[in-house]
Amino acid sequence: MKKKTFSLVLTITVVVIALVVGGIYLTKTMSIKKDKASIISKEKLENTKGATEDDGYIDITLYFGGDAEKSEIIKEERLINSEDLIGEMIMQELIKGPAKVSEKSKPILPKETRLLSFSIKDGIANINLSPEAMFQMSEVQEVTILKSISNSLSQLKSVSKIMITVDNQGVESLGGNYNISKPFTKDEIVTLKIQK
Repeated sequence: MKKKTFSLVLTITVVVIALVVGGIYLTKTMSIKKDKASIISKEKLENTKGATEDDGYIDITLYFGGDAEKSEIIKEERLINSEDLIGEMIMQELIKGPAKVSEKSKPILPKETRLLSFSIKDGIANINLSPEAMFQMSEVQEVTILKSISNSLSQLKSVSKIMITVDNQGVESLGGNYNISKPFTKDEIVTLKIQK
């Protein structure tokens, strides 16, 4: 598990370095018009949320189309929560399934399932899945899904609870066995069983 976490962190580091190097290259080779609105929005984000790189945010620079006649690009700086990025990657990997499917290691969700959005706010990992995540399943299948998601995401320091939605809508249950209508911790899963 530590190897997977290390690989995940290493991958994110490589992506960030590529973005920085690409930004330096674009700055030197193309005419860049600094977007004053982006500076204001970055300052607003920092002031309203108190977000800094020291707080686990990554400062990235994005480039968008500008004046088409001058082939200018517009530079926009953003702060992105690194734990949001890692959490999203964790969910994508869970949906993808194990590297080798076997009797001991199987996917937890149907392969058609998509992660529609992911964010962490106030200690709650908000996971928005496509409708394929909801299907009639056994109690064992459903508890396995909930445990897999909550144990995987609770490795992140900023995650204390999990909230699962489907198509941006709250759901009572993914498979009819556990009530997930409210945020829950990995230790609360057994108490969420729906009494039939």
